[in-house]
Amino acid sequence: MAQTEKRNPFQNDAQAAEAGRGIFRIYCSPCHGIHAEGGRGPDLTRGVYSAGDQDIDLLNVISRGVPGTEMPSFSTGLGDENIWRVITYIRSATRRDAEKPTGDAGAGEKLFWGKGACGGCHRVGARGGRMGPDLTRVGRTRSLKYLRESVVSPNADLTPGYNTVTVVTRDGKKIVGVQRGFDNFSAQLMDARENYYSFLKSDVNSLSREFRSLMPDTYSKLFSAAELNDMVAYLSGLGAKR
Repeated sequence: MAQTEKRNPFQNDAQAAEAGRGIFRIYCSPCHGIHAEGGRGPDLTRGVYSAGDQDIDLLNVISRGVPGTEMPSFSTGLGDENIWRVITYIRSATRRDAEKPTGDAGAGEKLFWGKGACGGCHRVGARGGRMGPDLTRVGRTRSLKYLRESVVSPNADLTPGYNTVTVVTRDGKKIVGVQRGFDNFSAQLMDARENYYSFLKSDVNSLSREFRSLMPDTYSKLFSAAELNDMVAYLSGLGAKR
């Protein structure tokens, strides 16, 4: 016999949404922003989510967490009823008249792969580099404001796990790359040529990690205002529902 799908018992309940807003601010806003518009975590006001767009999909993600990411399980701390309240709040915060990009996505795509050389570090689908975050679905999870800031101020909100690691070997060679692993005893990193390195701290002269991006902060000068609009338009369409 098929199992009955769980439904949100607080759907369209204004009081539950307000209670959910309070819970969200305590548990969720450090990553998703005080108004759920994103930060270290995705923008939740767009109404589209990588794990699925139904209420049951949100329940599963919040309850179980997402392995391999900073999203933990909240099943023990909140329980299903409070998670449903959070979902009710998220639904109430969805922007049905969300801001639309003003640029030309086609022109932005040419800038991404050409003038900006962004594909040297970032992957879109099967094309591009692996040193920076994969942008294949970035348009589904990030607001236009966040996308623009990521281009012009890459250190403003560094993607977790993409810190800069610098190693100086015993023979004086300096290797700089993006963190792939880091603990008290070792570090793994990838350089701009996508060479992978692994070092024990005891085997090198120095090994350090900085919470900054290797992405240059020069794109605000490289691109005109119109070109930045085009770039944001392209990024906002990646993985987005049409």
